[in-house]
Order: sequence, then structure tokens, then C-alpha cells
Amino acid sequence: MNVKEVKKIAVLGSGAMGHGIAQVCAAAGFEVTIRDIKQEFLDKGLDKIRESLGILSGKGKITKDEAAGTLGRIKTATDIKEAVRGAHIVIEAIPEIMDLKKTIFKEVSDNVPEDTVLATNTSTMSITEIGSVVRNPSRFAGMHFFNPPNRMRLVEVIFGRETSGETVDLLYEITKIIKKIPVRVLKDRPGFIVNRINGPVQPLLSAILDEGKIKPDAIDAVQKKLGMPMGVFELLDYVGLDIVYHGMKYYEKTLSPEYRPGRYLDERMEKKELGMKTGRGIYDWSSGKALIDMTLETSEITPGDFIAVILNEAVKVFKEGIAESAQDIDQAQVAGMNALAGPFALASGMDPGSLSSSLDKLSKRYGLSILKPEPEIADGSFKKMLKK
Repeated sequence: MNVKEVKKIAVLGSGAMGHGIAQVCAAAGFEVTIRDIKQEFLDKGLDKIRESLGILSGKGKITKDEAAGTLGRIKTATDIKEAVRGAHIVIEAIPEIMDLKKTIFKEVSDNVPEDTVLATNTSTMSITEIGSVVRNPSRFAGMHFFNPPNRMRLVEVIFGRETSGETVDLLYEITKIIKKIPVRVLKDRPGFIVNRINGPVQPLLSAILDEGKIKPDAIDAVQKKLGMPMGVFELLDYVGLDIVYHGMKYYEKTLSPEYRPGRYLDERMEKKELGMKTGRGIYDWSSGKALIDMTLETSEITPGDFIAVILNEAVKVFKEGIAESAQDIDQAQVAGMNALAGPFALASGMDPGSLSSSLDKLSKRYGLSILKPEPEIADGSFKKMLKK
């Protein structure tokens, strides 16, 4: 299928990801049908789209006619057959439950032509396994948007084991048409690029919480004073400790047992203190924002330590051939995490000995072998990866 032939896109799911994906696709001129199991869910999704378009219109970023045109290109359906009828691309954005995704795609596959491109918005799950139920799995791929899709710029376009280059190329071009930044993910590995390279930060933070010697405020305050919009613990609360917890459990099974959530996170889950969404997590959010003691600070764990952790995992991703280049890894981190720079660029002027020492220190203190420095960190040869 040629990209110019794509006129209609079906989006399965009307939640935060689904309605956001539908909005950006409709804004780019595509006809969109959103499907969910209840009309009330669809109505809530449409209300969120109207609200978002109203904000954009109010700020002068789009005209009222453009907002109306976007809404006019969006239809809703509770019946899957109706939703996917005539669609050239189907994008799934339903809860991260493997059996549910496979059930949905089996039904979709049975009701669309074999050249209809099918994509899952999963942030962690195996593209290959989800696509195993699809007729002609060469047309099945991952299309991982970042939350919220109407504001975040990155889309990871992911190969499954059976995915064809033509399928990924089509989704790559569609991503550019909807004004997002696409990055190809060449191998179906847990976390793909961005979530993978940031993944080891989570067991490190869990271990810091369990040790209890350094207050989260002391780390976050230093980062915020350096201009970061959120500290690392504040970000966990913002994302939701339940999301973090389940992500770590998945990585525990697929990457390393060291990703197992610690005692502190277990307790927060039991108490349903999940962060911003519940008003309390690592921090008190009752006022609408995290109550962080900005008078505290520590030099035991520094921003440079976190750069070393992310860079170390980025080196692993590069060596495993998951990304096309170190430049793609950096671009993905900037676009997917609103980072000032990617790990390779950030560390390019740093002393390899200091980076290696940071990783050795953290690995030994918290008993995390996943933080041991890669050889390319220790000898500084990671800097040559940007030139390849």
C-alpha cells in the first residue's frame, strides 16, 4: 500500500491514548473512526478531543474552522466490524493486557482485507506475540505513541519478527504526516528504545526508597534547581506508581529479576497510594502538585549518576541492534522524554572514568548487577558510536 492511498484510520480504544491518537490523525486530514465497548466511553473521549482543540484554538495555534474540521472527520462506533470497515490502517490503544489485545486483533484480522496495516500502541509488550493471531503478520507492527499523543512528539515504529519493511516504512511516513517524529525500532525487545534505556532507573529508585537513607526530596530538589521540569521520584508519582510497578514486573520476567519492585513500592500498592492520581504516593499531591522539600539536597546520588545509568543502557540497546543508530537513540530520548539532549550527546564531554565510577558505586551500593558499566563506558569508546 502506498502512503497516498491511506485515507481512513480506525483507532481501537477511546481512553487517554486512543482519543489523542484519533485527534492527531484527524487533524492531519485522515478520516477516523474510534471504537470502544460503550458509547459513554466514546462520548468522554470526544469531550476530551473538543477540550484539547478548544485550548489550541484559544491559543491561536489552530483556527476554529480547523478545529471544527478535525472534529468533523471523527466518527465513533461500538461495533468492531463497523469501525474497521474501509480502514487502511487500524491502531489499537486498549489496556496492556496481552490476551485482550490478541482477542481484539484476531477479530480485526478476520474483518479486514489482508493488506490493511495493523498496529499496536503497546509500550512494553511483544509485538511478535500480539501479531501471532493476525492473518498475514507481515502487515502487523508496533506504533508506540507517547502520552499525551496530542503533545508528545515521538512515535516508535517497531518491527515484530514477521513485520515487513514495507509496513514499517508506511507507518514511518504516516507518522511524519501527522507531524510526529518517527524512530524505527529494529528488534522486538522489552521497552523498545526509550522505555528500555530509562528502565534501569526504576529498580535504582526502588532500591533507594528501600534503603531509606536518602530522602527523595533531596534528589529531586537538586534536579529541579538545575532546571529539570520534574525530579525522578516526582516523575514516578506523576506517571503512577501502579504503572511503574507493573512495568517493573514485566521487565522482571523479560529482562532481569533485578527489576522486581521493592518493599516500598509493594506497600504503596497495598495502600493504593499511587501518586498524583490518588493524591498521595512518594509525595503528598493533595494540593495538585508534589509537595517537595526544596531545602534538602544530597551529593550521594547526583544527576550525573542518572546520566551514567541511562547511557549504560543506551549502549546495550545500540550493541543489541535495537536502534538504527546512536543518533536515533538520542533523538528518541529527546522527543519521547522532553529531555534537553540524548544520553550519547549528554555524555560526549564527560570523563569515562567518572561515568564508570558512578555505575560501579551504584551497582555495589544497591546490589544491582544491571548497573555494572559496559566495557564501552569504561574505555570511552561509546563516544565513537555517534559517528557510526
